[in-house]
Amino acid sequence: MPMNAKERIVAALHGQPLDRVPFSPFLAYVWEFFPAEVQAAGQLAFHHMIGADPLWRGAPCPVKAIQPEAIERKTFTEGDREVTLVSTPVGSFRFAYAKSQSGRTNFLVEHPLKTEADYKTRMWIEEHTRYESNRDQVDAHFAGNGREGLSIGQLVPRCKSAYQDLVEFFAGTEELIYAQADFPDTVRSLWQLMVEKDLQAVKMALESDYDYFITWEDSSTQNYSPTQYDEFIGSEIGEWCRLLAGAGKHYIQHACGHVAALVERMRDHGVFAIESISPPPTGNLTIKAARKMVGDRMGIIGGIEPTQFLNLSMAALGPYVETVIADGNGGGFLLANSDSCPPGVTVEKFKLVADVARRFK
Repeated sequence: MPMNAKERIVAALHGQPLDRVPFSPFLAYVWEFFPAEVQAAGQLAFHHMIGADPLWRGAPCPVKAIQPEAIERKTFTEGDREVTLVSTPVGSFRFAYAKSQSGRTNFLVEHPLKTEADYKTRMWIEEHTRYESNRDQVDAHFAGNGREGLSIGQLVPRCKSAYQDLVEFFAGTEELIYAQADFPDTVRSLWQLMVEKDLQAVKMALESDYDYFITWEDSSTQNYSPTQYDEFIGSEIGEWCRLLAGAGKHYIQHACGHVAALVERMRDHGVFAIESISPPPTGNLTIKAARKMVGDRMGIIGGIEPTQFLNLSMAALGPYVETVIADGNGGGFLLANSDSCPPGVTVEKFKLVADVARRFK
């Protein structure tokens, strides 16, 4: 019996019978490089045009963070950088971004937390941040693109676990390790406070209309060791999963890097599915190997490696996608291009992948 897009995606994630394999493209970065008429029609129309099933990753978080009014921010240009100075009653810090002209993106070139005083300033901000319902944005999403397909809500306002946020935005891998050696009690106090705030947000999110949640966790052992993951990230995410499971909801983890040493940990922490898993060279784990490791206890979303999607010819892309689908068998599996898509992948390639997926059940 024919399924609608939401029914098809949900069945695929749970490893249940399908009318056909769903293809749910990830359009980050590539969208801005599509023809103007495609962009003007919107992303839902794009899914209709190519015959794909909409998966709205990171739909509006049902909780919004309201930072204290006493914070002042000043942004100014310093050479080729855009610098932001954050001032509070207890101290200040700064961070900076530079612009990538070719990629049309900004990238962080100066992290905000450099000294123990900076960590204490950030702790003051966390302590005085309150959370409120973000119902208006969630309702607007479901009235718009979210009226079709499956919407995966952003679980927490910071969009990732506390330690990942420290690694990725606040300090950086190397400087965070130094800080943990130089003033460990201060770093741990900030991390624990961030975790507490996240859990507060998760409990509020349980009341939302979403059944599935995600964070932009960007999991990868290029940023931390597996034991660090267990102590600082898995411990927090495992608590998220426990709370969500108690409400009949599911957590999906965005993991676009080197995850060969992490997927079994994710499964054991209660993660329902891993999203954007990428074979080499972007990641370090093939879909076939991932399926063997997690069995049917965790879903897999992804499989089409970004550089392959970009570089393979139309003639070679079809057989490649067929292999990805075969390798995903044995549990929940949703076909997608893994992680953000390189500019240069054509609309025709997206159509081809959707055409291939429709031939499989």
